[in-house]
Amino acid sequence: DGSLRQLRTLAKARERLLRYSVSAKNSLHAALDDYFPELHELFWSMGSRSLWAILDRCPFPEDVRLIKVSTLKELIVKSSRNRAGSVQKAKALYQAATKSIGLRPIGSADRYRVQMCLEEVKRTVLTLKSMDQQMKSLLKEIPAAPYLLSIPGIGALSAAVFLGELGDPAHFHHARQIVKYAGYDPQESDSGSWVSRKFISKKGRWLMRKYLFFMSMRVVVLTNYFKAYYERKLETKNRVGQLPRRKEILCAVAIKLIKVIFALLRDKRRFEDTVTPVFQTA
Repeated sequence: DGSLRQLRTLAKARERLLRYSVSAKNSLHAALDDYFPELHELFWSMGSRSLWAILDRCPFPEDVRLIKVSTLKELIVKSSRNRAGSVQKAKALYQAATKSIGLRPIGSADRYRVQMCLEEVKRTVLTLKSMDQQMKSLLKEIPAAPYLLSIPGIGALSAAVFLGELGDPAHFHHARQIVKYAGYDPQESDSGSWVSRKFISKKGRWLMRKYLFFMSMRVVVLTNYFKAYYERKLETKNRVGQLPRRKEILCAVAIKLIKVIFALLRDKRRFEDTVTPVFQTA
């Protein structure tokens, strides 16, 4: 209950909105492929504020050709942080419009399609940003959050999703319970003399498992302790003499990360990054 349940509710709603946001960006990308495909070389992201400003004012090549380069520069400067390259981008945009191979002529239905796709992208991106801010605010109300955030590579959003899916840490008496709860408990399929590779059960909280995997990819880069553990696993063969795959090693790192998080939350201590784990009293 309380802040933890609110975090779980927001995390699930955010995941649904994230999928819809990807779909909205793909729809806008497809529309630009038809009408102004050269924009992809100038604006790689459909969430670019500069792209939004251009599409609001001049979404089609024929619109760009009617505007001065200085006006295009002002649009890019007002919506972008990279003011130094605004002149070059404005010139490149004008040149791309003059050589565009997009569909012509443009009608009212074409304009409505691009505007509708753009509005959906704006709405989802801005709503995601608002939800992230709300999750970070709720995270400040949870006493266990600072211990989790003390691990390099775990940000506020990952910590919020993890704690929301976990619930009250006091309900877990051993790290193995969290491992099983997340679906990271290893299993195997054996038959007679045949022994398969181990695989995770995936029977737990799928959203927790997803963010634990993301956190594992970051901690092996940003911490000495998990990096050393990852490198040891690279050289360790399994019981049939095979070297593990990198994805299997990251799953092992996720299990190790769960054990470290459980110790931090249980003892109310912060993580101190060394090759040999040392926990500093909060």
